[in-house]
Amino acid sequence: MNRKLRIALPAVAASLAAGALFAPTALATPNHSGTAVASQASNREWRNERAAIGVLNIAFNEHDAKKAAEKYISARTYIQHNPNIGNGRDAFVAGITSYIKQYPDISLDFKRTITQDNLVVVESLSKFNAADRGTVEVDTFRFDVNGKIVEHWDALQPVAAQSANGNPQV
Repeated sequence: MNRKLRIALPAVAASLAAGALFAPTALATPNHSGTAVASQASNREWRNERAAIGVLNIAFNEHDAKKAAEKYISARTYIQHNPNIGNGRDAFVAGITSYIKQYPDISLDFKRTITQDNLVVVESLSKFNAADRGTVEVDTFRFDVNGKIVEHWDALQPVAAQSANGNPQV
């Protein structure tokens, strides 16, 4: 399989979350020889990556699901694969607003992103409060040609108290 995945380091994700504007630069892209090769992410991919971080940041760190939805989610088509939230932008707002009411101190710490064509994957650490060990969260977004989110998947895994291999989960 010859896929090119652009992997943005945590510093890039932090810059995206802060809304920093920067010119696309070479990102590490794995090749089959085991060495990294430089590649340029397209303007569309950078736009989508900023939007993926933006929707999560506004919804979960700023606790404003409505603002996040209006800015980043398609008003016409939004397919949700999380079984706890319905399809559509209004369902996103209702579901996230309810979740934030249940966990008012929730926050996301963005760790890395992977961008390919119209798909963006964001890995983050979600915490309900400062004492929480956290949950590894992987969100995958599909974008339309206008840069609006039209589909979302997520996978969640609680951070374990002990690791059989000694490696961090994020």
